[in-house]
Amino acid sequence: MKRIFCTTLLLGMLLTTATAQYFPVDTARLNDAFRTLINGERTSETEMKFLEAYPTTWLEFYMTYSYIDDENFDYSMSNMCTEHLTTLIGLSHISDTVLCKKIIDLTIGMKENCECTSVYQDYLIGYILGHEDLVFCYLSKLRKGHQMQFWEFCWSTVTECNREEHFKDLYSRNKDKFPVELEISRIAFEYFYDGINYPALFPHKREEYERKFNNRNFRYNFNDYRK
Repeated sequence: MKRIFCTTLLLGMLLTTATAQYFPVDTARLNDAFRTLINGERTSETEMKFLEAYPTTWLEFYMTYSYIDDENFDYSMSNMCTEHLTTLIGLSHISDTVLCKKIIDLTIGMKENCECTSVYQDYLIGYILGHEDLVFCYLSKLRKGHQMQFWEFCWSTVTECNREEHFKDLYSRNKDKFPVELEISRIAFEYFYDGINYPALFPHKREEYERKFNNRNFRYNFNDYRK
């Protein structure tokens, strides 16, 4: 009887571990800071609390807001992703330099392969176009590989979305002021704009993913942007 009890207890522990979710950020702290802001208490202090609680890297972002099609999965954070993103981009009581750093650090390595990252990509492009000097000044301090990772996410897309005009505007206005950084952006645009479909993060879903996204053959002519 004792052996059966121990075996049952161990099995229960294993099942609990298998279905448990791990959040690298303190989600209670993040949601508390979010509720404070949406209740109208917007100060440099309350916005900084949200900024500090918000994910800083792509991996933290993914593990916080990912959606997994499983009956045991808790969707509460996935459902908050867009609202949290809107709040992040809209922070207005903290240093522009601090917010810019947070946004760029978050973006480096990000993959555009779900609804939430598609929303973020739209917000990000708008943010870049409105804060060009800040963005390029911070990028200039990073290694070229990290800059490429940043632009890879900006210009790649698995949705029916045209980034051509965004790139042309950005390139024409900044190529003389930030030639090195814009060359990296240009290369990323050439290779990643409608030139890549990210594989599904879950290989067992790959067939379904490829049916949805890998059905376009459009290619853009990049010669206009070569020096």
